[in-house]
Amino acid sequence: MRRTLLLLAALLVALPASAQTGEDASKAPQPTPREIRGLGGLASDLEEEDAIRKLYAQYTEAWNRHDVPAMVAFWAIDGDYMEPDGRHAKGRDEVAKLFQQEHQTAFKNSTLALTIETVWFITENVAMVDGQYDLSGVVDLQGKQLPVRKGHLTAILLREDGTWKVAAGRAMIPVPLVYREG
Repeated sequence: MRRTLLLLAALLVALPASAQTGEDASKAPQPTPREIRGLGGLASDLEEEDAIRKLYAQYTEAWNRHDVPAMVAFWAIDGDYMEPDGRHAKGRDEVAKLFQQEHQTAFKNSTLALTIETVWFITENVAMVDGQYDLSGVVDLQGKQLPVRKGHLTAILLREDGTWKVAAGRAMIPVPLVYREG
């Protein structure tokens, strides 16, 4: 009996992994090493996940062109953004001011590399996005090149009229905690 139960459990674990999807898996786009893609679920969720990943690819392109109006267009009208140092911009107009100021100074020649790791659908019109970023080419107030800024991005997106918009974006730079080992 015990052997039968173990065999049944092994089959249940292996069955979803071997299920045919009707497409050749070798032709499917392969995620980056840290990227976690939806593994099933509704086809609409998978399509929306792809739309959100495309949105962030377009955002990264706009950043690297230093096209502030294009960057800000990804934000909801009342969306907000918070920098790792706690600087907060509420509403698309304030986000535009913040990005404009940064891209005229410290980020003027910066290059953003962004990997969206997860897209979680809270509802069909609300998604949470987590990712990692590397920002190079940043300078300090004296124009001295700074080391690559490696950080984490979390955002809440809302779908309004069929388009995903950033309702809240949070960038952070992880720091070691004194109470943790290693």
